[in-house]
Amino acid sequence: MSAAVPVPSRRQFLRQTALLGAAWVASAAARAGEPSRPLRAAIIGHTGGGDYGHGYDRIFTGLEGVEVVAVADPDPAGRAAAQERAGAPRGYGDYRELLAREKPGLVSVAFRHPRCHAEVALAALEAGAHLFIEKPLAETLADADRIEAAAARRQARVVVAHNRRYDPAFWQARALLAEGFLGQVREVHVHGKQDSRSGGEDLLVLGTHDFDFLRWCFGDPQWCTATVLVDGRPATRVDAREGREPVRVLGDTVRARFGFSGNMTATWDSVRTTDDWNRPRGAREHWSFEILGTRRLLAYQSGVGFGWLDSPDWLHPANDVKWQPLLAPQAPPPPDHHRHMGRDLVHTVRTGTPTLCSASDGRWAVEMVTAVYRAHLSGGRVELPLADRGDPLGPRA
Repeated sequence: MSAAVPVPSRRQFLRQTALLGAAWVASAAARAGEPSRPLRAAIIGHTGGGDYGHGYDRIFTGLEGVEVVAVADPDPAGRAAAQERAGAPRGYGDYRELLAREKPGLVSVAFRHPRCHAEVALAALEAGAHLFIEKPLAETLADADRIEAAAARRQARVVVAHNRRYDPAFWQARALLAEGFLGQVREVHVHGKQDSRSGGEDLLVLGTHDFDFLRWCFGDPQWCTATVLVDGRPATRVDAREGREPVRVLGDTVRARFGFSGNMTATWDSVRTTDDWNRPRGAREHWSFEILGTRRLLAYQSGVGFGWLDSPDWLHPANDVKWQPLLAPQAPPPPDHHRHMGRDLVHTVRTGTPTLCSASDGRWAVEMVTAVYRAHLSGGRVELPLADRGDPLGPRA
């Protein structure tokens, strides 16, 4: 287990980040005339313990100027299969040995379960690597803070796999929002996936995608209120449990509200019921949201995609409003490296520019999850960013 990294105050952290960023850009500019050397990349996964996310053993495959040199996985069969998929010549049972022997410049922390994300990410950062890391960034806010601080101290670039930022349809929706297509946004209503992982597990595993998209579109949240239930009653700390994935969660129902600038609010709900609501429904999932503006309404449903109504209300007085596909925004399309997470990391390593989804972005998503629990357990509204960075559920048993 890696040693804890001291976390600076937020003011110190921001000042340190700015100074290190300036130094990085200056260094990149000084190297601009040098020929590019291939970047050595490594994949760290755990077959049976989160595997390789959504194909993140191949996140660097086919990228120009990148050589995938090794895979680490404690499972021999899984390691061999991942090596073949990634095209890696060498495999290791221990990621520490991989980092020591291969000295990669890029590392994919690919496995889905976040409990060991901080341990592996901190080791890779201390070994001098830049990171691609599966979401959520970490299981706890304290661990997310440690990763963010270590990346800043090491001048490392990080891409967190909140992949909506790299999806053309989500980029299109965000661009339309920025251009005022909906008018002034008043409310956003987000619905979790609400499968067998409803409530707290849905909140951390998939809700972090929702929270990252909210921040990407509307900026940092300012406050949070929340209600968390277990079997219909208010949850307490003693109700904290292990999810189906190895993460500690609270509640089978979560109803949260966040406040943003301009008196705009966003709700996030994941509900356990006694009927068939939590059963799989094929390609069309409950995972969805609606953005209500003063001119139009924009909606998204997983398995269906985006649509909009030419009305700020569900039912138009003329009763003739129909769902329409997204329009092309006025903004130019995103650069090529903002269409692929691995390419984004390579581009920023070469140029010193920020990534589209940084360690700070990943930390914010975990912070919003933490705010939900803290607001519920305190019985009131909490301000963001959180002053208390500890785990509101207390230490694990």
